Amino acid sequence: MASIQLTNRLTATDPPFITPNPFDSPDATTPAKDYILEVELVNQPITIDLFNNSTSYDPYVEVYQIPKGNKGANVASTGVFRAVANDGGSGLNSKIPSFDANYSNGPSSLTSLPGVDYLIRVLSNSALPTTPQTFTLQVSTPSGNVALKDPVTGAPLDTQGNIIGGGFGDPLTGNLPVRRFFDKQAGSHFYTTDPSEKNDRLNNPARYQSEGDDFIAPANGNAKVQRFFNTASGTYFYTNKPTDIQFIRDNLPQFRAEGEVFNSYNTAVSGAIPVYRFTNLARERENPRNITHFFTASQADRRLVQGRSDFRDEGVAFYALPPA
Repeated sequence: MASIQLTNRLTATDPPFITPNPFDSPDATTPAKDYILEVELVNQPITIDLFNNSTSYDPYVEVYQIPKGNKGANVASTGVFRAVANDGGSGLNSKIPSFDANYSNGPSSLTSLPGVDYLIRVLSNSALPTTPQTFTLQVSTPSGNVALKDPVTGAPLDTQGNIIGGGFGDPLTGNLPVRRFFDKQAGSHFYTTDPSEKNDRLNNPARYQSEGDDFIAPANGNAKVQRFFNTASGTYFYTNKPTDIQFIRDNLPQFRAEGEVFNSYNTAVSGAIPVYRFTNLARERENPRNITHFFTASQADRRLVQGRSDFRDEGVAFYALPPA
């Protein structure tokens, strides 16, 4: 038996969908979270369990069949609806297969097929009285391996639904150059050491502009930088400070943790340079949830941004090594 399980939450910042409950008002919505399911072996019966620990939340799960390897913000649009299950308010879980599971566009069962992945959508049958609402999702097959992945990046997820190591394997070994990209669509910058992420952006010049290696992440750094994705603005935040991380978890539900992405120093050790952080005030005036930052190790860039009234200087974010 192969099985994987994660526990996460439906929150007010998750994408809204019309509730499946026909007795709800026509404009009633439920937040939803999507996951890509990858099954190693073909012809494996798939069991999906969605559990809930609150009687105020009626779990509902949908499954879409998508081409293998597909990912992206709209990956569900590439899929074919295959199955749905709802406990109908009679319990605290939904399950496929079960007496209340329904299937379409294929066999009356859910079985792994060649060249196919699945998108699992977790939502509520009715509008939620409060958020967040915690759920546990478990997927099993008789043989082989199963994995739950982030629908946008395709990276594997841990038991809390966070991207494992930022999706890079191990990004924390070696002195690694941190490439800076300007995202023309989001109007912000993206920083990465990961070759696949660099290639993805270099191959999409219509959206991303490479601005070179901004600094070097040190192999012997004593503080790991964590990355958070702001689902409200499409921008990213980077920090090695435990106080920042705890504040985000407690107060900013629009930020999704993406794990540790590279090493840094938390003090000015010999040979290190500061990486500065600025807040984009213009983005926050558009929408208070659009919390957006700019990071740079360049003194010239720092002076340029300090001269702008739409940015606030927040000092040193962390320390790194100078670019080669």
